[in-house]
Amino acid sequence: MFTTAPLFGKFHSPLHDDVQALRHRPLHHLENLLTDRLDPALLAPNPDHANSRQRLYTPKLTFLSFLDQILNPDSSCRQAVRQIRAYYQMQPDPQHLDKDSSAYCQARARWSLPELVEIRRHLTDHTGRPPLWLELDLPALCPLNSCHLKVVDGTCLNLPDTPDNRQDYPQSKDQQPECGFPLLRLVGIFSLHTGALLERAYGPYTTSENALFQQLWPALQKDDLVLGDRNLGPWATLASLRKLGANGLFRLHASRNQDFRQGLYLGANDRLVTWAKPKRKPANLTPAQWEALPASLTLRLVRFRVPTANGRCKKITLVTTLTDPKLWPLKLLAALFARRWKIELYWDDIKTTLAMDMLSCLSPAMIHKELEMHLIAYNLIRSLMAEAACVCHVRLDRLSFKGSLDTARQYSHTIARIPPSRRKLRQSVYADMLAVIAEDPVPERPDRFEPRCQKRRPKAYPFMTRPRRELRAAHADHLPARRRARA
Repeated sequence: MFTTAPLFGKFHSPLHDDVQALRHRPLHHLENLLTDRLDPALLAPNPDHANSRQRLYTPKLTFLSFLDQILNPDSSCRQAVRQIRAYYQMQPDPQHLDKDSSAYCQARARWSLPELVEIRRHLTDHTGRPPLWLELDLPALCPLNSCHLKVVDGTCLNLPDTPDNRQDYPQSKDQQPECGFPLLRLVGIFSLHTGALLERAYGPYTTSENALFQQLWPALQKDDLVLGDRNLGPWATLASLRKLGANGLFRLHASRNQDFRQGLYLGANDRLVTWAKPKRKPANLTPAQWEALPASLTLRLVRFRVPTANGRCKKITLVTTLTDPKLWPLKLLAALFARRWKIELYWDDIKTTLAMDMLSCLSPAMIHKELEMHLIAYNLIRSLMAEAACVCHVRLDRLSFKGSLDTARQYSHTIARIPPSRRKLRQSVYADMLAVIAEDPVPERPDRFEPRCQKRRPKAYPFMTRPRRELRAAHADHLPARRRARA
């Protein structure tokens, strides 16, 4: 619940010590969103790191400015510097702050990546977990109450075209050199209960999603149930999940045999099969890891039909390590796999709403930190949505991420203007913010289909097929001839 106790206490600045006089200053509104969700020690100056000295750009102030940039995708470093200058100008003895953004960018760089990762994990741990069976329109079955449902998938991000980014994250081979953008492949595990991102792994575009998913296996716990598409569920993954004590539910790969006349009969469209260990070792496993896996694996194949728009039915075949048909009936597995599509919406919230599809930092080190800040901002909004769903007793999957983001931004400014002495009013406004988030559900659109096409026509400019410096040189060669023609 929201409290009136300040999260950060006094700002560690040599200029002024009276935090009560700063209650109505810029950036204080973000403090209200993080109250009771973040340990203040995570943003305190660390004597063992680069943020140990007393500076104008304190660790907390820099973090809040960086977070405000992510929550407002159109803002720039110059805007953040002006916001901080306005913060200091409200003090009785205002000090000079350089209008250049270089000092602010250096302050952002002083945050280490492990520190930001710890903040993201701390926010994830403080996110509520509403019961998922209420959203599936199923009775409160025992399996759903005893396991944590997780969903995994990958995506790609564009990076600024700089030499450092190209060296660590090469562009696609289908593009001409220096005519495209460096690509970063990202794989994330999300909680299907709250939508919060639990863990992530990234690498160059040439890295496979299975190799990145393998880096996330230590984040899985016993009795976890992982949902994924057909690319992430090969034999080695299923065997490794079973060895970890977790379970998997994936769509069957097209290269696998889908003949339901084989295997042990468990029911209509339900078979128990045994897969032998493949002869070839996957490239993402070491020889020791491959030898530790069993020689065979008993799995379960289930098949169900999904109606399509043309009146026909589409067959979907799943493979899972959940071999008990009484504990995990076919209807429940089909309902759970239908929820796998939620991860596509999670990625859309991060890449489109928070504008992470195209990152802006010019070096790989800052790219990693900018990526982590996007995930921190995403988990912060997801935490607010989970609290609103629990307090107002609504379905979490129906709440709008964009609506929650807009509501949090507006209400946080209002809460920051209320004096701390008026505790009941602050709690009332915060409760109204949760009610507004809960009252903004997205429409119920089952089996929605939207073709991937654009109606708005782009400008009729040609695509870049040569590096920009060559285009400039060619254009400069034609300038004298054009001038002579005009004369």
